[in-house]
Amino acid sequence: MEHLKLSFNKYLPVVLLYFFFNGFLLPIGLLYTTLLTPLFLIWLARFPSFRYLWLFPAFFIPFLIAHVAGGADPDSYTRSSLLLFTVFVFAVTVYQFLLDCKSLRTLFRTLLLLNAGFVLFALLTYPIAPLRHLFWYDNQITPGAYAVRLKLLTYEPSYYATLMVPFALYYYLKMTVLRLPEPGVTFLFVTIPFLLSLSFGGILGLALALIFTLLAGYPYFFSRTVSLYLLLTGAALVAAVAVFFVVFPHNFIVIRFSNILSGHDTSFKGRTYDAFFLGWHIAGMKSYLFGCGPGQFRQLGLELFRQYYTLPNATPDQVAIPNSLGDTLAAFGLLGVGLRLFIEVFFFFRTKVWRNYYRLSLFLFIFIYQFTGSFLTNIAEYVIWIMAFHPALFPEFDKQHFRRLRTARRPIKPLISGT
Repeated sequence: MEHLKLSFNKYLPVVLLYFFFNGFLLPIGLLYTTLLTPLFLIWLARFPSFRYLWLFPAFFIPFLIAHVAGGADPDSYTRSSLLLFTVFVFAVTVYQFLLDCKSLRTLFRTLLLLNAGFVLFALLTYPIAPLRHLFWYDNQITPGAYAVRLKLLTYEPSYYATLMVPFALYYYLKMTVLRLPEPGVTFLFVTIPFLLSLSFGGILGLALALIFTLLAGYPYFFSRTVSLYLLLTGAALVAAVAVFFVVFPHNFIVIRFSNILSGHDTSFKGRTYDAFFLGWHIAGMKSYLFGCGPGQFRQLGLELFRQYYTLPNATPDQVAIPNSLGDTLAAFGLLGVGLRLFIEVFFFFRTKVWRNYYRLSLFLFIFIYQFTGSFLTNIAEYVIWIMAFHPALFPEFDKQHFRRLRTARRPIKPLISGT
């Protein structure tokens, strides 16, 4: 297991903080990366990317004017706007980190190993009640079924799954289209934690991103023999799933899938239809064009939330729009949603995402996921966006590399040895 040895570099402490401990012992919603914003600003001041910070006021001020004119609550608006600014600072910091870091593969390998260790520890300590709540989330996953889901030290399983996406896609693509030592061990280290999170949105988004990426590079990735093998494997998996649904009709996975199809799954419905319904109506309380402003939907939407979910005693802290686009719609209206989608499409073409299959898989995942979950200040989502738009990321996945190897008619070999 030579390629799985741990190594240390200067970025490791911050990466570990972001991935494992960012919200540990803090109130929900507060992160250490938020508290470290002044240090990030000091670090960024050394680089040309510091100038990108002017983009935040440039885009935000027109909305600020509209929201203030609409009577936004000064206290909540200021706090939420500052939070958005810290998210933007962190995003620029991640961009500069990707430019400066030459050891991302090593960091991914370290995360893979440490995450496997944490998962093993979580499994071993599950019977210990005081430790169980630190690593596991026990709730009604869908009407009629309860489940225990892995979250490690994060606040929620779906967020944990989102954190895993960058290195999960990296290793899945490595195993599928490039040579990777001991792929079986790596597959287990990636797959088991993801499945234990039971994040249906994350699992579905990851599967679709991989399928579409493999289809996009199909002429360069696979020979006829491998294509036949994959076809047979896919057919076997479909058959196995069908048998599972028939043999275990009362399993919580089958129950949830059935509830999703029938529209009775409260979690899936809350992250999709409900999120857009609430976002639209809350934005309309101030302005469909500009939205109600950051931090305003909890007060404005409280009564709507109580009526819609039949929760007469709901408090403002319980009001949430668990969907990036729905959250954007409530806070910044149709103009904000349009601007968001325009920026995504613009950078897709500006950075030529399709030229690198890893970046393409990241883009496909997060573009799909924003319709089914997340929230406006989710830094894990922005990390994925930034990696998708980073033009110099993992050249071994460049389309040109696969095209050259295909033309040369020789076996595919990675540009970089190891993982």
